[in-house]
Amino acid sequence: MSDTLKLWDAVKKIDPKYTKQVNDAGKQRFTNIDAYYLIERATETFGSMGKGFGLKELQMDEVHLGDTILVKLQAVFFYPEGEFPVYNAMKLVYKTQKGYDKVDEDAYKKLITNTLSKALSYLGFGADVYMGKFEDAAYVQEVAQEFATEEYYSYLHTIKAYIEKAEHKEKVTAWVLERAGAESIEVIPFESAKEIAKLIEQKQKRAAHDNTGV
Repeated sequence: MSDTLKLWDAVKKIDPKYTKQVNDAGKQRFTNIDAYYLIERATETFGSMGKGFGLKELQMDEVHLGDTILVKLQAVFFYPEGEFPVYNAMKLVYKTQKGYDKVDEDAYKKLITNTLSKALSYLGFGADVYMGKFEDAAYVQEVAQEFATEEYYSYLHTIKAYIEKAEHKEKVTAWVLERAGAESIEVIPFESAKEIAKLIEQKQKRAAHDNTGV
């Protein structure tokens, strides 16, 4: 391992349970990483934000482009080994497809969080996702096993057992994957697996109650 790639190699892999498949306005499907997971990883690596890493010299401006108002950010990202400039922008006001004016009250907060994520990606955080490796289901499963915990496996076991006992396995599997936003059971994000497993347990309890009449 090259010394210059030491940090990159240490943080390039991302726990799949903190990722989610999303659609970009219905045009393209891509993997999104939970920004706060990246910040947690950065905190583990550099120390607390504002001391070990973060943004400084922030400059924000609003730019009017017809019916759209953008918030532009220029800042300097710093970490123990150096610093570099970062730039970003986000819609504050825009028209919806139905022609209504939409104001994003969280635009400034989202802009800061998104900019931090982008800056961390330049250091290698989540690089495997940004380089397209998460498009390979086998690779995602391999990484998931590296990060997997006993709790996560228990949720997946509950889901798989429920599907196996289902009368219409394909239908139930489709419901699970759609709700989780995942391509396969093995790569369901942690929070989605937890939510679905809890729903299954609730259904099973209701079914048991109905059968016993208790």
